[in-house]
Amino acid sequence: LKPFWLREHRPRSLRAAVEMMRQARILRAGGGGMADKMFPGYKDKIWAALPQAIKESKVKGANNAFESHIAQHKSWQGYLLAFKETEKNFVPSQKFRKPAVDWRRQMERGTMHYGRWYEGPNGSDYRPGNTHDRLLDVKAPFTDAEWAERKEYRSFDLMKFGYMCLGIFLAYRVTNEWPVVWCEETDPESDH
Repeated sequence: LKPFWLREHRPRSLRAAVEMMRQARILRAGGGGMADKMFPGYKDKIWAALPQAIKESKVKGANNAFESHIAQHKSWQGYLLAFKETEKNFVPSQKFRKPAVDWRRQMERGTMHYGRWYEGPNGSDYRPGNTHDRLLDVKAPFTDAEWAERKEYRSFDLMKFGYMCLGIFLAYRVTNEWPVVWCEETDPESDH
């Protein structure tokens, strides 16, 4: 009797031969290690000597492991797709967008106006004879009707409030009586 790895194995059927071919391994990078150099093809010989039930269970185990990864991916994919659906609700609404373009986008679009530190309104650059007094027209951005409407909601003037507080304080000081304590010092020699 020869050991099983030295025995010649003839497949019983075409199906067994096909299964054996599926299990054949491609050996790369040195031929599969020291044992394969000492006993060439020993894994294939061991595989050929195994009973059919063990072979089927091994193949089923490898396939099930592969398919379990696919099933896990499918389950994760369900969660991720559901999350991607809810992500659409987090998109900022155009209703509340900032009606201004930030300077980086202006630079990218080529619409950035750099200006100079000396540039002023109405074409002035603050040189003598080319100035603009901003205080001449403090109502400039508004029409007369808009300015009249804004005056209805104007906050209380801080200077008037300060003068009113000072007047209340002075009136309080003038109208109230302040206790005066007179200290009488008697001459100790005159008492006797």
